[in-house]
Amino acid sequence: MLDLKAIRQQPEDFKTRLARKGVPANVVNDLLSADEVKRDLQAQTESLKAEQNEASKRIPQLSGSEKEEALAAMKTIAGTRKNLEADLEKASAIVDELMLSLPNPPRAEVPDGKSDEENVVARFEGQKPEFSFKPKEHWELAEALNLLDMEQAAKVSGSRFYYLKNELALLQQALMMWAFREVADKGYSPTIPPFMTRKEAIMGTGFFDRDENYCVNPGEDDLYLIGTSEVPMVSIHADQIIDLSNGPLRYAAYSPCFRREAGSYGKDTKGILRVHQFEKIEMVVFCAPEDAVAVHESLRETEEEILKKLGIHYQVVDICCGDLGVSASKKYDLEAWLPGQAQYREMTSTSICDDFQTRRLNIRYKDADGNLQFAHALNGTAVSSRPLIAILENGQKEDGSIDIPEVLWPYTGFERIEAK
Repeated sequence: MLDLKAIRQQPEDFKTRLARKGVPANVVNDLLSADEVKRDLQAQTESLKAEQNEASKRIPQLSGSEKEEALAAMKTIAGTRKNLEADLEKASAIVDELMLSLPNPPRAEVPDGKSDEENVVARFEGQKPEFSFKPKEHWELAEALNLLDMEQAAKVSGSRFYYLKNELALLQQALMMWAFREVADKGYSPTIPPFMTRKEAIMGTGFFDRDENYCVNPGEDDLYLIGTSEVPMVSIHADQIIDLSNGPLRYAAYSPCFRREAGSYGKDTKGILRVHQFEKIEMVVFCAPEDAVAVHESLRETEEEILKKLGIHYQVVDICCGDLGVSASKKYDLEAWLPGQAQYREMTSTSICDDFQTRRLNIRYKDADGNLQFAHALNGTAVSSRPLIAILENGQKEDGSIDIPEVLWPYTGFERIEAK
């Protein structure tokens, strides 16, 4: 959520910045108009409340007709105040709805653009592997080696689910455990969060306006399966004053993730690139505003180190305004080269969310002067299930076997998936 006071003070600045994310200027105008109505109703309500308090002190000292007149006037004031409070509640709801509709404005250095087609490739790292044969896609390799069964999963759970089997199941767990240790060694506190949260946590992190959430037992528990551990991990400090005197707070969370993938009908229907369930190690950091850029770069560097150690060629992408999403003001994607698909696909990303989420969740800290300020929140994916795709496609051999990155050998117990 944005700072309404700041919007009042600099409306044209916010219109300009929000326009880069496609927000029309009239939305800010509507917000300011609704806010003016709300504040006017608040002032009237508070004035009537003051009159009531004054009358309550004065009436016991009156008698006779004077007291009756004062009581009648008090009744009229109470009725007027009740009506104003009802109007105030409606006006407040309009302001809240408009505030929740506004995304976090992009930072000045973010490239302009309306869609992912306008994202900017900053650089490449590593070398594309060369093959003397036509490389296969990961799902072809996995099915041939009895590592993946999507057909039976579709019968059991529906489309976009899968069974990981045999060496691929072990490889998945090896990847997660290795990455968990990697980021823990860098000072990120390893955490396993709740895999379900209340609506408030999803709203607070800016994910509830997407048609992506699975609700468990609607109307009863109203718990939601998480689409990312960013949701419970940013919410871990909701309504708290955190201590940043020793620097940023860093967390690394393992979780399964559940997403409807509502907007991906017909896209990536084969394999495990775009599915309803996957696993992920997510990094979440809380810091002071002046540290946010440095923290963001360190998150990107950590993600890059992981891909380099896995031996995966990738490109760093600076995400444009129109592809940033609701909460992020700046974002990098790391896209791995998939030889089977002959294209780059997103493996990880990292975002600065400024105080957008922490303002919604009321997460504050004391600055050097002892004043309470909203902390800044950042996130970045260490690994998800997606690097499995890159490992399979980049490690494939002509005989159908697949080489495994050396860093994972101690966790898998094997160096290669042998051809069947």
